[in-house]
Amino acid sequence: MHPAILCSYAPGIVFIKRNRTVLAGRDYQSILLVQGRRVSAKRAPGRPAAGAPAPKSVVVHQTLANLSKLPAELIELIEQHCKGQPPPPDKPAAAASGSEASAAIHLGPCYGVLAGLDGLARELGLVQAVGEQSRSQRLALFLIYARLAHQGSRLSAARWSEDHAVKEILGVGAFDEEDLYGALEYLQEHQAGIEAALAPKATAEKARAIYLYDVTSVYFEGLENELADFGYNRDGKTGKKQLVAGLLTDGQGEPISIQLYRGNTGDPPTFLDTIQKLKVRFGAEEVALVGDRGMIKRLGKEALGEAKFRYVTALTDPQIRALLAKKRLQLELFEDKPAEVELESKRYVLRCNPQTQARERARRADQWARVQAKLTARNQQVEQKPRSKPDSSLKQAQALLTKYRLGGWVKVELAGRKVVWTEDQAARQKQAELDGCYVIESDLPKEVAGTQQVHDRYLDLTRVERDFRTLKTGLLELRPIFLRKENRTRGHALVCLLALKLARELDRRLAPLGLTVEDGLERLKAVRLVRLGNDEMQLWRLPTSYPPAQSDVLEALPKLKAPMLSLGKANARRLTNPRKERE
Repeated sequence: MHPAILCSYAPGIVFIKRNRTVLAGRDYQSILLVQGRRVSAKRAPGRPAAGAPAPKSVVVHQTLANLSKLPAELIELIEQHCKGQPPPPDKPAAAASGSEASAAIHLGPCYGVLAGLDGLARELGLVQAVGEQSRSQRLALFLIYARLAHQGSRLSAARWSEDHAVKEILGVGAFDEEDLYGALEYLQEHQAGIEAALAPKATAEKARAIYLYDVTSVYFEGLENELADFGYNRDGKTGKKQLVAGLLTDGQGEPISIQLYRGNTGDPPTFLDTIQKLKVRFGAEEVALVGDRGMIKRLGKEALGEAKFRYVTALTDPQIRALLAKKRLQLELFEDKPAEVELESKRYVLRCNPQTQARERARRADQWARVQAKLTARNQQVEQKPRSKPDSSLKQAQALLTKYRLGGWVKVELAGRKVVWTEDQAARQKQAELDGCYVIESDLPKEVAGTQQVHDRYLDLTRVERDFRTLKTGLLELRPIFLRKENRTRGHALVCLLALKLARELDRRLAPLGLTVEDGLERLKAVRLVRLGNDEMQLWRLPTSYPPAQSDVLEALPKLKAPMLSLGKANARRLTNPRKERE
C-alpha cells in the first residue's frame, strides 16, 4: 500500500508483523506496520449481575501500512525505530564515538504549521467539505492553510511550501503557481456545495435563526481584473477600481458565505441575492436577517416578506428627522435605555448612547476650533502679503466647511480682504440634537424578541465588521488581489472565508493561553521533522519532546498525525514560469 504511515506512536505499541503464506506451491510474504490497541471486550447482552467482575479488555491489531514493497534496509530502520533503538550512524568511521554518531540529528521541513491547521480543519469538517481525494482538492486545502499562515500570492505560496512538509501532510508532490490557479478554479466551481456543507444545520429548536449580513469594497492597484470597476469606495481610495464583497454570517459572527460583485454594484442588489441564497441553498426558514443602514430598503423588505423572513435594520439620519418632523417620534424618547414605538406593524427601537454623544460633540467642537485657526492664519497671511488673493481665501474657507460638515450652521463671507464667519446657534443645536442617537427598525414579533433583544441583535453587526477587518487588513489579506480572471478571484475569496473559519477556531483555543493567532503560528514553526536514517531514504519522524512554548500550543490543538512516508523530494525550485504577464 502507498503511501505508508510512519509511526509517531510510543515504541512497543507499533511493530512490524511478517506474514508468510504458501499457496499452490508458491511462497508469499507480506510485511505490515501494525498498531496494537487495548479495547473493552464484548460483554454478554443484558444488564450485568450485581457484584459481577469488571469487563475484560482485549488487544486488537490495526494495520497502518503495507511495507512489503519497500527496501529491506528501510524496513529494518522502521523496525528499529518502533523498538526504540537508535538508528545506525551514516558514517561510523568518521564519527568520534558510536554514541555521538547515534545522537546526530538532522532537522527536516517545518511540520507544525500545516499539521496543526490540518488537524483543526478536520475537526471543523472543512477537509470533508473541500475533499481530499484529488490533487486539486489537496492543493485547495494547502491554499487555505497558507492563506492563514503566510498570505501573499500563489507564486509566494508555492515558494513558501519549499520549507514546509506539504507532501508528508497532504500527499501532494511538486507543484507551482499554475497548479494553485487550478485549485482556485476548483474552489469556485464547488463553492455552493462547500458552503452548504459547512453551514449550520436547521433544527426545530432553532427555527428562528439570526443571520448577519454586510458588504464592503476591495480596491485594486491594477486595472485588469474582470470584476474591477469604479464605484463607491468604502476604503476612501478614490480613483481606484474595486469589487464589492458581501459576507453572510450566523448570529455569532461565524462566516457562512461570501459573494463577490462588480465594483459598481450597490448594496440592495447584493442583499436580494443573500435572501435567495438563504432560501434556496441553505433551506432556511423563519429567520431574521440583520443588515446595516441603507442595506434593507423597500425592495429588500418586499423580498423578505415573500420569503417569510424577518429583518432588523437601522434608519438613516434623514429618515429619523423625517419621522421627527411628522411627530411620529419624539426626542424625549432617546435615552440610554432603549425605548420602543410601534407604527404601522413596524417596531422602532430608539436609544441615545451617552458616550457616543459626548464624543461626537467634542469632535465637532475640535473641528470648528481647527477651522477657525486656519481661517485666522490665512487672514494674517493675506494682510501681510498684498499679492495674496482674498477670493482664494474664501474658496479655502468654503472647502473646509464642506470637509468637516460645518456648513449647516457656519457661514463665511469676505469683508474687505478678510474672511469673516457667523454662527447660527439654533442650527447648531438642531444638528446636535441627534448626536449619539439611532433608531432600529424591525418586523420581529414581540413574542419572539423583546425591545432589548432587537437592540442587541442589531449591535451584533459589529461581529461582521470584525470579520471584515480580519479578511481585508488583518490576518488574511483579502487585498491586494494578485489575479485577473473572475473565477480565480471568486476562488480566492472562498479561500479567505475558509481561512477565516480556521482563524476564529484557532483564536478560541489560544485565547486561554494569552496568545494571538499570530503567536501560535509563530511557535508552530519550530515544530520540524527529524530525519530517520540517511538522506537517500527521505524518511522522517516527529520529535519525541518539545519545548514548553510549543507544547502549550500543541496541547490546545488536535494531536499531530504521523507524517506520510515520502521517498520523493520536496517542492524545491520548480517555479520556472516567467514573471511577465502572469494571471
